Amino acid sequence: MNAIKDYIFKLGFVFKEIFKAGSGVFFLSIGSMLITGISPVVATYLTAELIDNLGQNVGNESSVVYLRLLIILFSMLALVVISFATESVKTVICSVAGLKLSHNIENLVAEKYQTIKQERIDDPAFLDLQSNTLNKCGTEPLNLMDGLFSMVASLISIIGYAVIIIKLNVFAFLAIMIFTLPIMIFKRKYQGMLFRFFNDNTMQMRRIWYYLSLITDPEYTNEIRSFRLYDYFRSKRKELFNNFINGNSKIAVKEIIISILTSLVSMLGAILVGAWLIKNTVAGEVSVSAFYLYITAIVTIVTKLIALANQIAANSKSMMFINYIFEFMREKDTIESQNKKVKEQPVHNICFEDVSFKYTGSDNYALKNININFNTNNTICLVGENGSGKSTFVKLLLRIYDPTHGRVLLDGIDLKEYDINELRAFFGVLFQDYIKFSDSVHNCIGFGNVDKIHDNQEIEKAAEIAGASEFIENYKNKYDTNLSKMFFNDAVEPSGGQWQKIAISRAVFSDAAILVLDEPTAALDPKSEVKMFNTFKAISELKSTIIISHRMYITKLADKIILLDKGALIEEGNFEELINLKNEFYKMYKIQADSYSMTVE
Repeated sequence: MNAIKDYIFKLGFVFKEIFKAGSGVFFLSIGSMLITGISPVVATYLTAELIDNLGQNVGNESSVVYLRLLIILFSMLALVVISFATESVKTVICSVAGLKLSHNIENLVAEKYQTIKQERIDDPAFLDLQSNTLNKCGTEPLNLMDGLFSMVASLISIIGYAVIIIKLNVFAFLAIMIFTLPIMIFKRKYQGMLFRFFNDNTMQMRRIWYYLSLITDPEYTNEIRSFRLYDYFRSKRKELFNNFINGNSKIAVKEIIISILTSLVSMLGAILVGAWLIKNTVAGEVSVSAFYLYITAIVTIVTKLIALANQIAANSKSMMFINYIFEFMREKDTIESQNKKVKEQPVHNICFEDVSFKYTGSDNYALKNININFNTNNTICLVGENGSGKSTFVKLLLRIYDPTHGRVLLDGIDLKEYDINELRAFFGVLFQDYIKFSDSVHNCIGFGNVDKIHDNQEIEKAAEIAGASEFIENYKNKYDTNLSKMFFNDAVEPSGGQWQKIAISRAVFSDAAILVLDEPTAALDPKSEVKMFNTFKAISELKSTIIISHRMYITKLADKIILLDKGALIEEGNFEELINLKNEFYKMYKIQADSYSMTVE
């Protein structure tokens, strides 16, 4: 009973989404279903009637006879025209509605995706589910509706032809049904095999597409060509694809064998009944027109029953794929968020209380027993070598991840109690792997605060603060210049350092109370680094700033320095304090200072 309720619920969802995408599709499909189901039966009756009238009126040139025959012929042709017109209109509308349907369900999936914990997103099993959901969400609901209506149309035709055959002989009908039953059973079993195969090989299909992206995506072109990797990845893709095809072919062979055998069994029933009918016709017990009517009904009902078996199997497959959508939407590993508002006063206290964290699938902690307390009206510098846990620190602060152990507190309150969107709006972040948007310079900066994206003055001010205005002003179209040639032929491709300055501008443009800059000089040359130092100094005077870096010279900006090593907090204090201690911070600073021809007092 629960399974039936679940099935009805899912059908309701499918029909609701299809109706939203295009109500015309729904009603046209109903009309097409009725016409498709009724017209073959009516056409068969009319043809038999035409044959019967022609046989009875050979040599009779009466106008009444001609008229009757023409009416029958016109009715047959009208059925064909109506069926063709309805199906043609439905096909056109379905193509548009299919796009809308895909768009609507993709939006539902995307909205749900925003609530999923990053730990779950990191799980390959989730990526398989996401891939299957997005690949099937647009096509399968429409396929299911079309399949269901086709089933009903087939059932209408079957009932009509069943009436004809039962009128001839009820045992003839039962014989046909008994012989056709096996194909319905085996078709359903085959579709289950096919679904399981695709489900089990989702990761393999993702890898096939991944290798394709490596050898075709412009982002990877230079490196793929430089290291001559095309042949390697092409062969890996071919190997995976061949394995997939071989597995699919084995199931296909089984399906072909099953289809042939079951079709032969089904036709055996039709042959037996047909032979009996021929005997009675030859004996003069059945008229020629009646023979046509009955033999057409016998052949067609077997064909329709086989088609019905295929439709049931296809609909079952569609529902299996649609289950991906519901499985995705029912994901429970979501981000916890309460309604507590972040205070608007400029000074807040941040505390890491016995915080430890390790990534999914890792045995090692990225952060271990971190206890840090600092006021965000100060400039904080988080330093350490690569892999020390600096970026992980930021991700916990933004609740991209939650601690494995311990708590992160804002003004003494666990971050989990705050509204997640407000909390993240509190921080303006420059990630190390920031997005290089294919859009205008104006928008690439304005995305920092879409509510103020039309404020040209503030955007230009942010660019000036970040040191980006100098090269932007040299562009032909200045802030209207398109970046990245993904969509625009006249686009400019900024250098790595220029992209970074645009990304910093975006962070500055945000309304965030605290700026978080993750390795902000990573793409800069030494000369630009020195200039950017002054930029950071100006930024820190305007906004509370947390700077994450492995470059030690930047620590002179900080009110407080936090030194991490292999996930552990080893030193904290201001610049003078840590230099005077002459421990790990001092050693690291001196090494870098010497490399820049600097001296440490």
